Amino acid sequence: MRAFNKNTRVDVVENKNRPLISVEGVTKNYAGGIVALDSISFGIHEGEFVSLVGPSGAGKSTVIKLLIREEIPSHGQIYIANRNIATIKRYQIPYFRRKIGVVFQDYKLLDHRTVAENIVFALEVSEASDEEIKNRVPKILNLVGLMDRADVFPNSLSGGERQRVSIARALVHSPKILIADEPTGNLDPGTAQDVINLLRKINSSGTTVILATHNKDIVDQINQRVIKLEKGKLIEDRKTGGYGK
Repeated sequence: MRAFNKNTRVDVVENKNRPLISVEGVTKNYAGGIVALDSISFGIHEGEFVSLVGPSGAGKSTVIKLLIREEIPSHGQIYIANRNIATIKRYQIPYFRRKIGVVFQDYKLLDHRTVAENIVFALEVSEASDEEIKNRVPKILNLVGLMDRADVFPNSLSGGERQRVSIARALVHSPKILIADEPTGNLDPGTAQDVINLLRKINSSGTTVILATHNKDIVDQINQRVIKLEKGKLIEDRKTGGYGK
């Protein structure tokens, strides 16, 4: 097995002819004749806020798995910062993923670690220096509004606070792209709005945000670009607007 090295990197060559994310004719098939995605194409430019919508089974989760290189397309290509991510070698994948923060509906926190320790852990596994950890953690806690909850364990947090910890952990490497997979699915409307406001704040600093959701009210309120999937097909791509019919 090839050893990881903190100096290992994924070379990226910028190309102004492609957007930051370019999904080109992508199909994803699974065993049993299941077509999760059927020849979809779209581009997302740096700094956009995009809602990826559709009912359960539409293909949203498959798109996310492909974007973070958990899986590769059956057909077609995906370019991120002009790199065909299917060509990324296995040992490079962890380094590639540092460019993409992911927020999950079920938080995926370490219950035996405090809020601050959850963030520290994400930095430690990437071999961040003690000085970097010392400087970075307070800044992230302040960004997500959890400075006063730094020493609290996850089981003592509200759902909204847990989701903010998840967002904080996704931001430790200052990613160009933040993907939020149904981040408000377990939250009440007021708390969900707080999470969306935080995502918009992050987007306003230049981070590209992809929000996967089936929450019509949230998408209508955001009123930004909407990519709609249905049964694995891309059926709508609107530059601004709500969820649609």
